[in-house]
Amino acid sequence: MGRAIVLDSLDHKTLPPTEDQLRQIFKKYDTNNDNLLCREELKKAFDYLGSIIPGIRAKRGLHHADANKDGFVNEREMDELVKYAVRAGFSVKA
Repeated sequence: MGRAIVLDSLDHKTLPPTEDQLRQIFKKYDTNNDNLLCREELKKAFDYLGSIIPGIRAKRGLHHADANKDGFVNEREMDELVKYAVRAGFSVKA
C-alpha cells in the first residue's frame, strides 16, 4: 500500500517511506506555510502516498492527531499523524 521509494534504479527494489520521510511529505503539503495541516492538505498528502481513499484517510488522520480539536494538525500533533499513517500501512520502521 502507498507510494514506494526507488532505492536503486538498477535492481528496482522499493520500500515505503520511513517515518521521517512521511513527516517531510506531510510538511510538503502545508501549501499555505502556516505550519498547520487542514483536512484538504491531508487529503492531498494521502493521495500522494497512494491511498485509494484519501478523503477518509485525511478525516481519520485528523481525528487521531488533532489533540486540541481545532481542525488542524500542528507541529506538536505531527507525531500522532505519522503514527496513524504507519498503522495504516504507509511506512516502514526506520
